[in-house]
Amino acid sequence: MTDVIASREQVSTRREATRQRLAWAAIRVFARKGVDGASVEEICEEAGFTRGAFYSNFESKNDLCLDVLQRSIDQTYQTLSTQLPRVSASELPIEQKLDRAVGLFLSTVSTDPQTILAINEIRLQAARDPELRPAYRALNESCTPALRDLVADVIAANDVRLGISVDDLLSIMRTLYDQQMIEAIISGNPADHLAVARQMTALLKVLMRV
Repeated sequence: MTDVIASREQVSTRREATRQRLAWAAIRVFARKGVDGASVEEICEEAGFTRGAFYSNFESKNDLCLDVLQRSIDQTYQTLSTQLPRVSASELPIEQKLDRAVGLFLSTVSTDPQTILAINEIRLQAARDPELRPAYRALNESCTPALRDLVADVIAANDVRLGISVDDLLSIMRTLYDQQMIEAIISGNPADHLAVARQMTALLKVLMRV
């Protein structure tokens, strides 16, 4: 029985490694060609796999898109959920806490140009593709409550009054991040996430009444 369990775990580990390689390959191909322009064959070639490996792990290219998004969401939330409360509980002045919180957020989301482009290409594809759109929306909606509660708890713990709803705050901050990171890539300075951090912190200080 032990050998059977170990064998199953090994298969599961190999399967996850394959899915991860395909996800990273998709990011690179989506960034170059967009979702529509990227074929399953190209993604498989980028990852070093066959079409069989793809279809044993994903039902479709849309399924792969959702996997890429889920990985990004999971990484962000796992880090924020462990580190943000520590920043909140520190004895730092609230202004410094905001600086730390924004820096923490930017450390969890990608500043890699390929990943930024790929995530935005998937978003655009969801706007174009009626089959992808509901699943994309459902994925975003499923992660919103946990992030909203996390941010709301931090705000309450620091006796901060917010001039807008937490949902609106998250939406505005996400929009600012997405827009400014794309602009940084266009300007030829994709690594300039420090400027984005300054903008996000300045906006938070305006929206929050300490």
